[in-house]
Order: sequence, then structure tokens, then C-alpha cells
Amino acid sequence: MEEKEFEESKNIKFKCPNCGSLQRDDVVFLCNKCNQSEMLYKDGVYMCPSCLKPGENFECLKCGSKEVVMKIKE
Repeated sequence: MEEKEFEESKNIKFKCPNCGSLQRDDVVFLCNKCNQSEMLYKDGVYMCPSCLKPGENFECLKCGSKEVVMKIKE
């Protein structure tokens, strides 16, 4: 299988309440509600429609917090 490299988006920022600003590689996506076919590729990140709403959709790999907030700069 061919491995694809994706450019890191400058429009998406992640913030952990414990660690502060995070790089994309320091965040794991946590959705178990949506099917793979529902995934959207937006600004360098795969996400599902429900993850565009606030909630516990991302986890900090540094401290384990599930209160990571994603902000999309328009």
C-alpha cells in the first residue's frame, strides 16, 4: 500500500487544557460514532461531521486529556 504524506494545515489549531498549544502529531482522533465513508478531509485533517461540533473528539498524546479543543481558522 502506498503511504501518503499530508502537509500539516496552518488553518487548524489544537489546544490542550494542560499542555497548551499542540502540533497535529500530538493529537489523536477519537470518533467511534461515524463510518469511514462519512469522513471528510478538511485542511489536512480527516474528521467526521459530528467532530465539527464541540465534544470529546480529540485526545492529547502528551497527557491523555480528552478535552483538546480544535479551532479552524477561516
